[in-house]
Formats: sequence, C-alpha cells, structure tokens
Amino acid sequence: MTGRAVVALTVALLTGCTRQVPPPSIDVVQTQDGPDQESWNPTYFISEEGRPRVHIRASYMAYFDRADSTYMVLSGLDDGARVVVDIFDARGDSAAVLTADRVIFYDRERRMVARGNVVAVAREGRRVESEQLEWSEFERSVSTPGFARIDMPDRHLEGYGLQADEDLTNVRLTNVTGTVLVDDDEDMQ
Repeated sequence: MTGRAVVALTVALLTGCTRQVPPPSIDVVQTQDGPDQESWNPTYFISEEGRPRVHIRASYMAYFDRADSTYMVLSGLDDGARVVVDIFDARGDSAAVLTADRVIFYDRERRMVARGNVVAVAREGRRVESEQLEWSEFERSVSTPGFARIDMPDRHLEGYGLQADEDLTNVRLTNVTGTVLVDDDEDMQ
C-alpha cells in the first residue's frame, strides 16, 4: 500500500467511526431552564374580592411554570429602569410603593422577593431601604433577611432582620442603632 492509500484509509475509518449526535428536539429545548414565557413592559395586577392588592410594572418579565413552583422574574433593562410595585391594604388603599432592580413573584405562594437597591415608601413618609425585601400577601407583612435602614418622620433606625406589617406601621429590628427626634416642647411640660 502506498502512503496515500494508508492516509486515505485512516481518514475514512476515523470519520466513519464518529457518532452523530442528533440536534435537540423542541420538547427538550423547552424543558430546559429558560422561561416558559417572556414579556416586555408588562403590567401585572392582583386583586382580592374586587379590591387591588398588588400592581407591578417592569421593563421585562420572564415567567416560569415548574412542577414545584410558578414564578415571574421581573426586571429593568439596560436603560436603568427599575421594577415598581404598588402594594394595597385590605381596603384597597395604597399601603406602600416599592422599587427594586429585580423582583421575583411566586404566584402560588403569593410572595414577592425584591432585590437590588430596594426602597419601600409607605404612607406618612415611612421609608425602608435594603438590598432585599420580602413581602407575603397572606401574612400581609414585609421582612428583610439582612441590613435595613428605616426613616420615619420622628426617627431614623438601622438594623438587621426587619419584620413589619405591609404599611410599615409596626416595625421590629435586631441589632438596632438609630436616632429618635424628641419634641422639646413636650419635654418642658
């Protein structure tokens, strides 16, 4: 056998012995980690007995429907837009407005996790800032697993592990530091 014949036979054997992998099917691609649905500039409403509970606005939404959970990931896009969430109390009145870089809303649990530069502003000027804030519709409460800063008309508090009702009227923190404003007129009486 000549050198060329040996090379040709070797190439033929090597290419003939490779395993051809078929391209993935549509079903396989759809069951991977990507979202089931996507939407741009979505508005999402939740109501209870005809009264609003939550109104969410974002630049982008990815919807995931999994066997163990159904959830939406909402975010702003590259333009610096933020997710805006209006939370309403049991009467349908505004309880708080929350802004964040990203919000995950767990539909079955009626629970929301806001992440990234979270700011919640409630009635009467109560304000919470944190990197993460969780809201439970069923418990009508908010919490932060980490550090939180709270500003109220008469005090400024900082601490960890915030637990509060959804309109931020009853607040509990651990490892608290803060400033309380005292009205001098009341102290003089």
